[in-house]
Amino acid sequence: MKLIKLLLVSLIVLTFTGCSVSPFSPRNQQRINNGGKIDEIKSNQNGIMAEVGKLKQDVQLMNSKLKEVQNGLININSAISRNENSGVQILQGDGSLILVFSVIVFGGMLWYRARAINSEKSLNIMAKQVTKYNLAELNDSIIKDAIKEGKGKEIVRILNKAIES
Repeated sequence: MKLIKLLLVSLIVLTFTGCSVSPFSPRNQQRINNGGKIDEIKSNQNGIMAEVGKLKQDVQLMNSKLKEVQNGLININSAISRNENSGVQILQGDGSLILVFSVIVFGGMLWYRARAINSEKSLNIMAKQVTKYNLAELNDSIIKDAIKEGKGKEIVRILNKAIES
């Protein structure tokens, strides 16, 4: 009886371990026919890995530019040395700043001179009219006001010049 039990137990053990014909034996399982799906999954995986590599490269490029900006290395000279088109630059540098400033100052001087010439012409016309009528009260009031303003000598000179001409 012991022998039958031992034989029965060994048969059951051998059946479940795959040593004989059993439904759990790897030898009985049929091969999976996937129809090339594993190759398709591999090609999808390669495509995804390529996209990830491209994104990684883009991030590294942006990171390097960010480092340049943080370090203050990006300027017009480095952009030109990298052959980037930065447009036409006619006036650049300190020389152009000095040129523009000097043109503005020279223009201001010309405007002020033109204004002074017009004022002098108007003053000469008025001086001629004052000397033409030669009113004593008007002459005295003009000279008194000019002395108060500190321009007495200049007004007397202009009036004398108007009398002579």
